[in-house]
Amino acid sequence: MKKRHLIIGAGNAGLNAAITIARLKPEDEIEIISHEPWAPYCRCLLTYFLEGIITKEKLFTWGEEIIAKNRLIYRQNERVINVDLENLIVECENGRQAGADTILIATGGKPQKPDFPGAELPGIFTLRTFADALAIEKRVRPGGCWAVAGAGLVSLKTIAALRRHGIKIDLFATSARILSQVLDPYAARLAATKLTDNQVTINVNEDIIKATAAPDSQLKLTTSHGRELLVDGLLYGKGVNAASPLGSSDISHDDWGAAQSSAPKPWQETQDGIPVNSHLEFKKNLFAAGDTAQVFDLVRGESNRLPLWPLAGEQGLVAGFNMANANLKDSPPTRLYTGGISCNAFSIFGLDFISAGYREVPTDENGWHSLKQKKGDSYSRLNFYQNQLKGFILSGSGITGSGNIRKAGPLLARMKREALSRQ
Repeated sequence: MKKRHLIIGAGNAGLNAAITIARLKPEDEIEIISHEPWAPYCRCLLTYFLEGIITKEKLFTWGEEIIAKNRLIYRQNERVINVDLENLIVECENGRQAGADTILIATGGKPQKPDFPGAELPGIFTLRTFADALAIEKRVRPGGCWAVAGAGLVSLKTIAALRRHGIKIDLFATSARILSQVLDPYAARLAATKLTDNQVTINVNEDIIKATAAPDSQLKLTTSHGRELLVDGLLYGKGVNAASPLGSSDISHDDWGAAQSSAPKPWQETQDGIPVNSHLEFKKNLFAAGDTAQVFDLVRGESNRLPLWPLAGEQGLVAGFNMANANLKDSPPTRLYTGGISCNAFSIFGLDFISAGYREVPTDENGWHSLKQKKGDSYSRLNFYQNQLKGFILSGSGITGSGNIRKAGPLLARMKREALSRQ
């Protein structure tokens, strides 16, 4: 029997779900709704677009080919504002309503916005969408100066793009070091050295607290240390929250088998995300995947958001398989999502890093130990709990460094194998 599937969001999770459904059930109807006014694209490539490494045409070719090849109904520039959980009907901002047999929420994340005085002024940006990238590109003045608030991965990748245009950068980190969520202090110092060698001024334990308009379309920024500086633009990169049209509602209980410290709470638009079970279901025939979903963290043994492009794709495949086979008679097949591992791979001016799981060992627990090797900018740290690998950090550049980085694949495989053996 022909079914109708509705996917909210056109990122990696949504498109992989659509591809899977189209392959398994070519007779079914698949509709994707995106609030953006163009074809799907890979968000990971936005900084490469700003650098001039890839063109706009190449950025969109990926999504356009998927839509055409899989005969998808794609509705762009349409925002979903509510989902009727019981009747599986979505309501759009333009008044249109659409029902389906299954729904996938794959709306990704929303960047945190600045809330200091003057945050609404022109020249203050986040980078999450192609529209953001276009606005930043328009603001770029070769040889100018910018400030970047937040020293996470998006910020650092954008810095590389801005430096390609000869722009001087002031980087502000609220914490005592950059990349505090993905690197330990030693690896963070390696990254900081690369940045300062490339004319990036690092300001730790300092934040932007005010912005005012200045002549020549510049901004005057005031910091928490009372300093003032003139810049052409400010990139605000303080993290991403889960985005969803659900609002707050009752949730189904976690069936991952992990111990729960307390009863599940209603979902809210915070870092928490939408809790799903091992079928990636939030409620019957209503699924969530990607940055907006709260899935099982294999290393930590609990449900977390794991906002990573590759994991979003994996979850999309699983959700798509279960959507395609939903409501079938005679014990329909299902596919389980066993969980993911937080892993980040990135490069800072030629110095490559990969980190996963626990980047540092808890200081208040016994049974932890680390193995470290240091040689120039080549660094490895393996973190163990009771002789089981729970995390690592690798860095390196050039031929020697690339050999170090190649260890990441076997290490991740070991972490997953050991984690699954404990379930």
